[in-house]
Amino acid sequence: MFELPDCEIIVWIVSNKFGKKLEKAIRSSIGKMPYESAEYQGVSAIHWDFDTWDEAVNFAEKVKRFLDNPNLIFLKVSNRKDENASIVFKDERPMKMPTSG
Repeated sequence: MFELPDCEIIVWIVSNKFGKKLEKAIRSSIGKMPYESAEYQGVSAIHWDFDTWDEAVNFAEKVKRFLDNPNLIFLKVSNRKDENASIVFKDERPMKMPTSG
């Protein structure tokens, strides 16, 4: 059975040519393959897992430079062990849907 990671970064990007370019830039900033990636209703949802909370937050700091890009609609660092520690940096989802963590 698949178990969700304790620490992860969740990114939602609009699926268009500008979003694809942004996705490539974010992936290179993080420097590791996501454990999950899916496209739904014109949005790519990408999840990266990390061994520690500090590692996840440090990588999210690298992604924050893209916050002004309108194609980035959601950025969250999720802490499954302590949900109160989770940080939402941006949430401009047109329809609020539950996210893991």
